Amino acid sequence: MKEYCVVAISREYCSGGQDIAKKLAEELQVPYYDKEIITLAAKESGLSEEAIRESKKRHTGSLLYSLYSMSKELPVADQVYLVQSKIIRELAEKGPCVLVGRCSDYVLRDNPNCLRVFIHAPLEHRVDMLRMYEADEREHVLQSILQREDKSRANYYNYYTQQHWGDAKNFHITLDSSIGEDACVQILKQAVKAFVESEED
Repeated sequence: MKEYCVVAISREYCSGGQDIAKKLAEELQVPYYDKEIITLAAKESGLSEEAIRESKKRHTGSLLYSLYSMSKELPVADQVYLVQSKIIRELAEKGPCVLVGRCSDYVLRDNPNCLRVFIHAPLEHRVDMLRMYEADEREHVLQSILQREDKSRANYYNYYTQQHWGDAKNFHITLDSSIGEDACVQILKQAVKAFVESEED
């Protein structure tokens, strides 16, 4: 039996993953970390929160290559990733919590207390979600936004992990949020209970 559970949630854009994560944290009565990690990373690194937000950009090559060729200072984006990873590991060591994004599933891949989750949804469901926030409601425009955001997340994840974003093999659970956010939260609550009661890896 494990001492506690840290839930690391990755998600497609406009899949409702962030809301599911917040509700899950409330139901479990544990801390929730998403943009809070940016604030902690800013304090740790001395960079501004704006600089950290802007550091998430398209990458080529890999972080390993950057680390092996450190004759120059690491790019800001790579520095931010390393600082955020350190913070994620520290938060996971403190006790149960829900973490969103920032490759937290990969960062905590060797942590026996981490339940790794990926939230996805059909394109039409995500288009409907996005329509509530975008002024331009044309279908092709909304689909283009979703594709751009997903590509950005995939590039970020693939660059830092050398794995494929959204690959079910990297997660304990993948959930289609079109079944309903509340249903997803209840499924995850049961999964957390089962995970904590399972034998140590």
